[in-house]
Amino acid sequence: MNELRRDPVSGRWSIVIQDPMQTERLLVNLRERARVTEKYDANCPFCQGNEAQTPPEIYAVRTGTPPNSPGWTVRVVPDKFPVLRVEGALNNRAHGMYDLLDGIGAHEIVIETPEHSTWIPEMDETHLVQVLRTYQYRIADLKKDQRFRYVLVYKSHGEATGPAAHHSYSYVIATPVTPPRVKQELLNCAQHYQMKERCLLCDIVHQEESEGTRVVVDGKDFLAFLPFASGSPFETWILPKQHETFFEDNAHLEELAWILRRVLAALCDVLHEPNYVMLIHSGPNTSYGQRRGYWRTLAQDYHWHMEIVPRVRGFTSFEIVSGMYVNFVPPEHGARVLREKLSATPGGGL
Repeated sequence: MNELRRDPVSGRWSIVIQDPMQTERLLVNLRERARVTEKYDANCPFCQGNEAQTPPEIYAVRTGTPPNSPGWTVRVVPDKFPVLRVEGALNNRAHGMYDLLDGIGAHEIVIETPEHSTWIPEMDETHLVQVLRTYQYRIADLKKDQRFRYVLVYKSHGEATGPAAHHSYSYVIATPVTPPRVKQELLNCAQHYQMKERCLLCDIVHQEESEGTRVVVDGKDFLAFLPFASGSPFETWILPKQHETFFEDNAHLEELAWILRRVLAALCDVLHEPNYVMLIHSGPNTSYGQRRGYWRTLAQDYHWHMEIVPRVRGFTSFEIVSGMYVNFVPPEHGARVLREKLSATPGGGL
């Protein structure tokens, strides 16, 4: 029988389909993505040598070369068409019964490699560590601005259009309000701690390690697994095993890069280069929250994590109207498929 499962972190319910024929039908009908192999595109603003096509860089990992020139490995630039802008005041005000703020924030692009069409599974771990450290640096830097309550890092792979569609990049967006989904996670984690005096995500790590059926990679410092109430086929989370509130404080990026590369490589192999969203949920900007008395137990109750959500199908009308997800691949089955793929890949074993 199909199962309704609740995710204690987000509070969402998912319907997990327990029909092997529907699971197999979904996997068989996936289409192979056409790959671009060129390492340079004259029209791509993110390729090395095309630095003049972007706004001036905010930050870059360089080998002694001047800003806005070739010779970099990771580069951060403002988005040309930002959804939020750094300049100005929030201007918090009412519009009748409604709340209104000016569109203040930050909208940055992390160009993860100077090479066109090189994706994360193809990067070496040393390079990927530089990308992760760049995320950390930008989060820490933006949190110095007390106007920003939250800094979100995410990557949308395969859904972009235009000249940069085949270049690997991600976003860093700082917002003057806490995004609703993140806020719900924070509230659920705080409530769990108030009831049990334990971190919710630490409890999940212990449960998944002891059960093992949804684990993909069990590393020294990180655990990669498919959540019990996964909303999408092959949705994968990566958590530090030791309690840690802020991603920017993590000192084990080498292992994180090792696991991230292999998980994404296995997902791309099994799902034929799918579109996916990758995001990091870290603790909020405490400099603002402390002034208002928010998140008093944050250091004890919140645990940062990374989520990878493959986009292998569109939403059904039921999912749109109900807010509940339907997952045609039980996480236990998906984890077994990924473990088998990693075990069969040279250098990718557990």
